[in-house]
Amino acid sequence: MATQSDSSRAASVVREAVTAARIERADAEWLATRLMDPEIRPIVMEGAAESKRMACGDIVTVSRNVFIPLTNLCRDRCSYCTFAKQPDSAEAKTYTLSEVASLVKGGDSTGCIEALFCLGDKPEIAYKSYREWLSGEGFRSTAEYLVEGCKVGVEGGLLPHTNAGILSVPEMEALKPVNASMGLMLESTSPKLRGKGQAHQYAPDKDPAVRIRMHEEAGELKIPFTTGILLGIGEDEVDRVDTLFAIRDLDDRYGHIQEAIIQPFHPKPGTRMRWAAGLPEAEVPGWIA
Repeated sequence: MATQSDSSRAASVVREAVTAARIERADAEWLATRLMDPEIRPIVMEGAAESKRMACGDIVTVSRNVFIPLTNLCRDRCSYCTFAKQPDSAEAKTYTLSEVASLVKGGDSTGCIEALFCLGDKPEIAYKSYREWLSGEGFRSTAEYLVEGCKVGVEGGLLPHTNAGILSVPEMEALKPVNASMGLMLESTSPKLRGKGQAHQYAPDKDPAVRIRMHEEAGELKIPFTTGILLGIGEDEVDRVDTLFAIRDLDDRYGHIQEAIIQPFHPKPGTRMRWAAGLPEAEVPGWIA
């Protein structure tokens, strides 16, 4: 339970942050360690609400989209993931372009504006059978195939948004003309998550430096970009603050961050992290704020 001095300090810190439209790192770390306090968390949440009202009033926008998981094959093996499948799994699926066109048509007919292309990271590196399938379709990489999928989306009247994992500058340049925006979850800047027994041990594309570099390159290309943080995958409060400040720094430098997703981890059956404890539900709104 917060002391009176803690509550007063929290109110002062939040008030200053709202007025300045940014918070200092030391203050953010101090608040971060107190988000489970039932007296401190509401102060933070009300400050976030006031900041939002000052920026854009009570307006909330939404864009309906159709989800197109172009392929759920992935070379990474994150300990919490249920999306990625092995090629021999009955649930493995790579959509043909005609199937993409059908999804786009269905989305357009139900009032969708966007086509959200979500897929695994460079599965052609890991799986020979998939490389052979791509080659048989006339493509050298998943990124090349994705460009064609996005063209189908545009031709069908939707605005593609691509989240395809790590992409090179040439790949992003090829995708830019057929995407309204793109994205990559930063997830965490903590390198310890790549360590033995950690969430990203078997996920080379989750190296924080690699992910930050792609954010920077997208900024240099002036691509509107969605990013975000995962909560509760083995990081601590300071790591989370560091990740959020990294996102703020990227937008300060390039001005291209259109959205930051704050996503809590929930343990799922069949994953290596099925026994891990996620963040307490009560703490999550504090991090969103």
